[in-house]
Amino acid sequence: MGTLSGKVAIVTGGTAGIGRACAIAMAREGAKLVLTGRSAERAEKIKPLIDSGAAIYVQQDTTVETEWPKAIDAALKAHGKIDILVNNAGAIAVKPLEAMAHADLTRMLAANLDSVFCGMRAVWPHLIRNNGGVIVNMSALMGERTAGIGMAYTPAKAAQQSLTKTAALEGGRHNIRVVSVLPGLIWSDGWVRMAGAEPEKTKAGLGPTIPMGRVGETSEIGEVVAWLCSDDARYITGIDIFDRRRQSSGMKTYVRPLPPPYLPDLPIFLTPAR
Repeated sequence: MGTLSGKVAIVTGGTAGIGRACAIAMAREGAKLVLTGRSAERAEKIKPLIDSGAAIYVQQDTTVETEWPKAIDAALKAHGKIDILVNNAGAIAVKPLEAMAHADLTRMLAANLDSVFCGMRAVWPHLIRNNGGVIVNMSALMGERTAGIGMAYTPAKAAQQSLTKTAALEGGRHNIRVVSVLPGLIWSDGWVRMAGAEPEKTKAGLGPTIPMGRVGETSEIGEVVAWLCSDDARYITGIDIFDRRRQSSGMKTYVRPLPPPYLPDLPIFLTPAR
């Protein structure tokens, strides 16, 4: 039996990147999963999990509070309970202040703060009913210490981390653990999109900026999340889990200029929510 056998988990943004890696790692440990995402096309990437019976897919916009009952109802209908929520869905905008509109800030707060609040609020009564559970909020190092960019993204993640700690204090009496994971630089679908025509060169070029000499893989974050959701981590709550193996404390990965083609014309970009 795996460390998550008998557990039921909702993973938002579970069809790609870190979310999919979390789903794979958790399924390996025996969890039953409800994976949500905004794009039904991306659900094809988790077809093996669905076909094996480990997961079901629900199309959901996590920023819309009225869409959360879809994920909750799917979990209860399929498995009768909810034990774990992994709030992985999010978005990132990196623009200088003069190029940023108020709509960018609103979108970052919706994707990275509102969605997390709505998710925690939706599962909270079910975790209380179960006499406990786990919530993992996927955050970012930029929320813990700014990098001088991401004028909207950085404060959204900082607020999310505060929300996590506050919920952990409130959840303690209910045996609900709430933690943040701050992955650092992980080679995910978003980085591949940003890397342009030569993603492997970009990936190799980022390696020297990281203490371990390489970019992290999504599977490595998935394994951390699966452990945090297990009883092996039963006394861990209210903290930020840093992946310091692959990120310097000075955040130099995000601010140190790299020669082309490693970051070709680092774009002013706005990624879709996962």
